[in-house]
Amino acid sequence: MANYSHPHICQCLSRMLTFRRQFPVTIAGHRRKSGQQLVEEVLSLAQGLIQLGIKPGDVVAISAYNSDWYLEWLLAIAFVGGIAAPLNYRWSFEEARLAMTAVRPVMLVIDKSSYTWYSKLQQNDVPSLKWHILLDSPSSDFTKWNVLTPEMLNRHPVKLQPFDYSWAPEGAVIICFTSGTTGKPKGVTLSHGALIIQSLAKIAIVGYSEDDVYLHTAPLCHIGGLSSALTLLLVGGCHVLMPKFDAESAVGAMEQYTVTSFITVPAIMASLISIIRHKETWKGGETVNKILNGGGSLSLELIKDSSIYFHKATLISAYGMTETCSSLTFRTLYDPMHETNNSQPLQTFGLAGSNLIHQPQGVCVGKAAPHVELKICEDASGHIGRILTRGSHTMLRYWDQTLTNPLNLNNEAWLDTGDIGSIDCHGNLWLLGRTNGRIKSGGENIYPEEVEAILLEHPGIASVVIVGIPDAHLTEKVAACIQLRENWQWSEQCASNKEFHLSKKNLQQYCIENHLSRFKIPKMFIVWRKPFPVTSTGKIRRNQVEKEVMSQLQSLHSNL
Repeated sequence: MANYSHPHICQCLSRMLTFRRQFPVTIAGHRRKSGQQLVEEVLSLAQGLIQLGIKPGDVVAISAYNSDWYLEWLLAIAFVGGIAAPLNYRWSFEEARLAMTAVRPVMLVIDKSSYTWYSKLQQNDVPSLKWHILLDSPSSDFTKWNVLTPEMLNRHPVKLQPFDYSWAPEGAVIICFTSGTTGKPKGVTLSHGALIIQSLAKIAIVGYSEDDVYLHTAPLCHIGGLSSALTLLLVGGCHVLMPKFDAESAVGAMEQYTVTSFITVPAIMASLISIIRHKETWKGGETVNKILNGGGSLSLELIKDSSIYFHKATLISAYGMTETCSSLTFRTLYDPMHETNNSQPLQTFGLAGSNLIHQPQGVCVGKAAPHVELKICEDASGHIGRILTRGSHTMLRYWDQTLTNPLNLNNEAWLDTGDIGSIDCHGNLWLLGRTNGRIKSGGENIYPEEVEAILLEHPGIASVVIVGIPDAHLTEKVAACIQLRENWQWSEQCASNKEFHLSKKNLQQYCIENHLSRFKIPKMFIVWRKPFPVTSTGKIRRNQVEKEVMSQLQSLHSNL
């Protein structure tokens, strides 16, 4: 018998019928659906899945663009006790096949975003697959698959209440793949409880409510997009969905639908600002009142620009990961309610009297959410070490049990985040970097993010990635790959005081003046004249940058 005291993400359906029955909850192109219409779609689809033979614990893979259909499938799969496994539509065929081989789905749901690799899929490549669903019109190329459409499943009359939903074993509901900045993406198994407690934290800290019109800027295949989407489902807000992020379309949607909130990463914010600053009129700044940033720190310039073009929005930054069901800590970067001087729109909060973005001990990522417990597994220095967390927000496990167990062997209740940092006396978490990203130079540990945070404050640097280069004397030496801002120039020989010029000498002096330890100061600077490689969530692929640097250096040496 079902235990309805346990959390379930389909509890949001009751709220939609109560608060949003006749009001729009999803807008996707020409389709608008009220709360009642969305609930009916979910229940009809769930009934179809049951009739087809989907059982509690079955995995259903989804590879599609963002849409109202995507949200309905996530809820319908959960309703019948299934486990949704969102795949990244940007993956190659081999990446998608490996992911499905790992999680063994019985059903694959796709749209046109994945046709290129789906056409290569053979039935015996993923033996577990029994059913194939196309969300859009099926192509004649796929008729051999006995492909179904949602219309073939949504043929069942539904009773709106009570909601008789089911649970998968352990309360699992989502297998969310890590973005894979290095190596193969891993399937993270998340529970109903973890997703709901994350949603409650975002409601409490960010302030989401039923009055929000939320623009989906992040893909639903990643934890940031998923967790924020569920939060808005739980409060009964309205979802505006674009198939995939496009800055110009996003800016247009903000004005057309009076958007109040969205999430961002530095690359998304930069592209939005570049569009907005060239518009003759900009109405979106009058309606957007909350922005949640993740996937990396915003530069001082981006914070300042966002406070100008989104002047009514509270800007909050979050730190977390897939394994912790998204955000662990939050920090308010700008709050219009605390603005005291219009000539100085940039303000930062949450540092107990200090408004510094960084200190020599790393980058501040704020305080832990109320449901999160953090501790530092200290190294010999006594206050810096691995960041550990425990609580109901952590994953159940990696789906593939052959993968490394991330739990701390000394106390299996604690999850090792893989990050290095410290916690100050005010409870702020300071992030130094990734355990597997540190540079070992002259016997000292150097974390790239710490060096990057300082260089990013230089007015001539638009972006920077720090990597370690093999060195016979030091083991590794620090190299800085930099992108210059407009009107700035690079010269190896330029004078240190020449305006709008950068050189190795004046950047090293800048690091010294900003109290960076001398062994951490880059020994080499490389001007990067193309976009840095990033994942679909905007995270820098540091290993790829490092490979390109090594390739350039080897090519240079071979030509000498």
